[in-house]
Amino acid sequence: MMKCLMVAALCASGLAAVGQAMAACSCGPDYCPDTAAYRSELASKKAAANANGAPPRLVALYDKLDHCVASIRMSPDAFNILRQENDGTITVDGWTEENERNDAAAVRAGTLKVCYVMLTRTAFVCCGGTQPEDRADYDTTLKMNKSTALSCE
Repeated sequence: MMKCLMVAALCASGLAAVGQAMAACSCGPDYCPDTAAYRSELASKKAAANANGAPPRLVALYDKLDHCVASIRMSPDAFNILRQENDGTITVDGWTEENERNDAAAVRAGTLKVCYVMLTRTAFVCCGGTQPEDRADYDTTLKMNKSTALSCE
């Protein structure tokens, strides 16, 4: 009988903790930050990127996304390159090692203004998060959050 009471008490305290965690995030489970499901989604997304041959420095960009399931699920499975020409024109297309290398050389030569490898142009907002354009990393010229991007190498 005593064991049953202890188990019941532990279950009740566990349910209370779950209830408190859910109450702290009213946006729905996919938008709640730092959940076990988020950690699982992140690990799966990174494993897939690794399996597809993405360089570790790019795979690490997934760690910089907002920390909720929806952010990971909605993030691209591949990387893109954003280029800004000297006249201000911006283009975005798929990343390859070769075009990153060529674009980095163009930036060094001054024939291209900037080049970034990125996951997503603007940050995703999890529950309680800050809007993309209100974040310190937001570049108004590029209309991009730079925290999930790297300069071309």
